Amino acid sequence: MTVKRIVFPLIALLILVACGEKMPKTAIELFNRAEKHRQAKEIDLALKDLESLISHFSTDLLASKSQYVVGDIYMNDLRDFEQAIVAYRAVITNYEAATEEPHARFMIGYIYSNILNDYEKARAEYDKFLEKFPDHELTPSVKFELEWMGKDINEIDALKHITS
Repeated sequence: MTVKRIVFPLIALLILVACGEKMPKTAIELFNRAEKHRQAKEIDLALKDLESLISHFSTDLLASKSQYVVGDIYMNDLRDFEQAIVAYRAVITNYEAATEEPHARFMIGYIYSNILNDYEKARAEYDKFLEKFPDHELTPSVKFELEWMGKDINEIDALKHITS
C-alpha cells in the first residue's frame, strides 16, 4: 500500500511535466516562442516570454530587441500608449547604443505627436533624436514630423493622396 502512495503520485507528476510546455534554454528559443504567442494573439504569454528573456538573458543581443518588441506590443496590440513609452524608454536607458535605441526614441516622439497630441514632449524627443542620431535612416522622418507636427493631413501636400 505504501508503494502505491508513492508510485501513483510520481507517475501523475511525470505525466504533467511531460505534457507541459518546456522552458526554453536559450534567448532565441524564448524570443521565437514569444513571437508565436503574439501571432496567436496570446499577448500576455508573449509579454511574459519577452520579460523572461530580458531578465534571464540581459546581456544577449536579443534583450534590447525584446524590450523594443514589448513597446511595440503595448503600442500596436494593446493600444496602451503610456506603457509603450515606458517600454521604449527602457530601451534607451538600458540598451544605449543598441540598434533599437534610435527606433525607440523615434517611437516615443511619434506617440507624443501623433497619438497623444503632446507636441512639446514630441519636439523634445525628436530634438534629442536629431542631436544623437543626425545621420540615421530615420532622420528624414523625424524632420518631416517636426515640420508638419500638429497639422491636419489635408494640409500636408505629400499626404493629401491618402484622404482622396
